[in-house]
Amino acid sequence: MTAMQPKRSMRIMISTGHLGTAPSSPESFHAGIATRPDYLVADGGSSDPGPVYLGENKNLGLFIRDEIELFLTAARTRKIPLIIGSAGDTGSNFGVDDTIRIVRQIADEHRLPRFKLGYFYSEVSHDLVKARLNGGGTLSGLGGFPDLTHEEIDRATRIVAVAGVDPFIRLLDMGADVIIGGRSGDIAFTAAPCIRAGFPTALAYHMGKMIECASLVAEPFMGKETIIGTITDDEILITPYHPDQRCTVASAAAHSMYERESPYFEHALGGLLDMRDCVYEQFDDRTCRITGARWVPDTQLRAKLEGARKVGERYMGVVGIRDPYLVRNVDAAIAWSRAAVAKRFGNMRYELYFHVFGRDAILKEMEPVRRDPGHEVGLVVEGLADTDIDAHRLTDFAVRMFFLARVPGSKGSSGLAATTKETMRSSPGYVWNVNHTMPVADPMELFPVHMTEAGV
Repeated sequence: MTAMQPKRSMRIMISTGHLGTAPSSPESFHAGIATRPDYLVADGGSSDPGPVYLGENKNLGLFIRDEIELFLTAARTRKIPLIIGSAGDTGSNFGVDDTIRIVRQIADEHRLPRFKLGYFYSEVSHDLVKARLNGGGTLSGLGGFPDLTHEEIDRATRIVAVAGVDPFIRLLDMGADVIIGGRSGDIAFTAAPCIRAGFPTALAYHMGKMIECASLVAEPFMGKETIIGTITDDEILITPYHPDQRCTVASAAAHSMYERESPYFEHALGGLLDMRDCVYEQFDDRTCRITGARWVPDTQLRAKLEGARKVGERYMGVVGIRDPYLVRNVDAAIAWSRAAVAKRFGNMRYELYFHVFGRDAILKEMEPVRRDPGHEVGLVVEGLADTDIDAHRLTDFAVRMFFLARVPGSKGSSGLAATTKETMRSSPGYVWNVNHTMPVADPMELFPVHMTEAGV
């Protein structure tokens, strides 16, 4: 009698949903890496922090080097391939190059034996996008954006395309030990090695979706803890490596609904992940088993484009209000400040925002609890203008107006305080102005791949 063959499987480890925003927990990381997963992956960036990082071509994370050092040394010691997507927060060419620089420095400092370092770019030239528009194609907007125009293309300081699995697979085929990817889909860098190994496409993409944010898929909530996803030919298994976390039916199903317009669909370059028929089951006390996803290939390839337009220079000031009458009438004080700014600076282009912490600073007009503010509120005053000096002056003026506000019935300003002596320079203001899809003939068309080496 022939013995039953064990299930074919692949194990992918992740410990961060956004590289560098904080260090990965070393305890669960070392516990996970000690089991020798087949791949170590990391999401290097996100559009979540807003458009300023793409617009300014800068990194958000202050702990990028710390995490890369942890990942690279552990992976190369065990000869485990390391894959990073959306390098440098935004996947810009600078983000890729800067991440490569960090990898080289760490490899030299730790005297790591030579390894193959693959990378790809995702930036798209304005001329290419305009040429595609001139060719008669419509560049459709996402999330309520109108179709893209030449004017908005010109206004974008930088445009990146969002890669799918193909550039990662190409670099793995070329023998890369470490891959630094440009802007890429959150599920692509996990799905790529699974698809390359012949596992079902739908399960591969769904595992990418489940572990993209590392331990956010488990409960109780813990950030930056290690998760390992295991794929077979008929299931995926999600296991946390912090001893106090569990991946449950509830936590896994909830994460499938995370950050999406519909809880059932995930779009990627090349197709659609359909999760309507997924089944979530408790495999053991700490592991969830998932089956049932379907992959629906696109009839026309369309790559997502992201671009940022600069609004102006930005300053911020903070005002605290404790006077109970002014707390109840904070809108009147804001109206006074806004009117005074308009009277003095009305001949120039500016934007002015007031964020009332203690009432509706987070949800704004969608806040359901507006009638019962606390005994004190804090106002963040945010001003934007074309030049640094104008942004500084108008924001400082708006802050000072709270000490001079003529609110009917107020008996003075003794309940006000400024938390800084002067307003603070902040990052420039940007908005997303390119959030569109563009037809492509090939999934590799916008993502040139390169191979080099690092180490000693």
